[in-house]
Amino acid sequence: MQKLLILGTSLVSLEIVQTAKEMGCYTIVTDNLPPERSVAKLEADEYWMINTNEIDLLEKKCREENVNAVYSGASEFNLDVVKELTTRLNLPCYIDDEPWKYARDKRLFKEKCKEIGIPVVEDYDLSDPPRREELEQIEYPVVVKPVDGSGNKGISICQNEDELLKAYRKAKTVSKKKILIERYVTGEESWNSFFVAEGEIRCVSRGRAFKQPGYPSFLYLLYVTAMDDSQEFKEQLERKCVELFKSIGCRKGIAWIQFMRDAKGHYYAIEMAQRISAGDTNKLREKSQGVNSIKWMLETTLGIEHKASMIPNICEPPYEAAYCGYLAFADRSGTISSMRGFDKLNGDRFVVSNIVNEGDHVEQYKLMSRIVFNVKNSTDLCKAIQYINENVQILDENGEDMFIRYENVDFLAKSMEGLFLT
Repeated sequence: MQKLLILGTSLVSLEIVQTAKEMGCYTIVTDNLPPERSVAKLEADEYWMINTNEIDLLEKKCREENVNAVYSGASEFNLDVVKELTTRLNLPCYIDDEPWKYARDKRLFKEKCKEIGIPVVEDYDLSDPPRREELEQIEYPVVVKPVDGSGNKGISICQNEDELLKAYRKAKTVSKKKILIERYVTGEESWNSFFVAEGEIRCVSRGRAFKQPGYPSFLYLLYVTAMDDSQEFKEQLERKCVELFKSIGCRKGIAWIQFMRDAKGHYYAIEMAQRISAGDTNKLREKSQGVNSIKWMLETTLGIEHKASMIPNICEPPYEAAYCGYLAFADRSGTISSMRGFDKLNGDRFVVSNIVNEGDHVEQYKLMSRIVFNVKNSTDLCKAIQYINENVQILDENGEDMFIRYENVDFLAKSMEGLFLT
């Protein structure tokens, strides 16, 4: 039996543990969270109270316990640790050195996109500290973000120079590298996942993000794997994405690219990753799309060689079903006094992952919960959203609801017209 060490607790950790156990692994979860705060630790065969930044201690413990595989889901910090640990322990690693550089540095990724011919948003170069002549060249609004950031950390939208300078300092607190300043564009964001085996790279899944009007553009509340631009993406970008992944040496596992499509239909590449998405619950996604990236990546971690013939085909419209993720963010800072209504989300239909607890203090726009489900058509989708909105509450210390709801269901229904079989 293979001993698998899983680094960190996240939205996908529980399913990672469950999938690994189904594959016959002995599972161990480690981080600094007490087990009562980690459903993954409670589900695993064993847990350690070793923080994931204690690499020397983790290496020693892995050798003592004969761990022969190390994995992490969506945390890029923990994936850096996976790379270091597997190198020290001489274990298989699904993260390739060259593509990982581009996944961890948005500026490098943008330069590679330009080389391949994939459109990107224009950006501005700033020195550290910024010089007056550089600041005078900037046209607002702009978005400021760390080149090595993830999960919306350190991102700000700026309308003027004062906001830019504050955002620049904020981004530097979470970045090990440079800060990226880009022209602010809005539109439809999509995530485009590719499976990789034997030099074959194929797009297998695409999903679209929806935002609630009046909130920051990076705060998407809903994710749906039903796309209305399949033909445009295939004609304009799919081949170039494959070319990019091949050019940077992707040889195994999965990779994805996030795109923005503006109101005029222009695409812009935002970033890439060589990992699963934090929004995935793959058992549900496998039912609706035939895609299970957690299992695919665990197999790669365990040294199982995939054949190109094993790569699933992409699911395209008209869809039999779609996978959906509803993300509950905090409208403001506060302390959670009560989380209500989750018991009304039937486990046969909805899968809930709460990453906060009653008594926790949360900052504005902190992700508090994720609810995933499958739908058969747009009516089914809108009814599910309305049901969640009517039943779920996350109350602060004043008894006021902190849950930002997606309420633009008329737009949602219109955007999904004609995409399903029924």
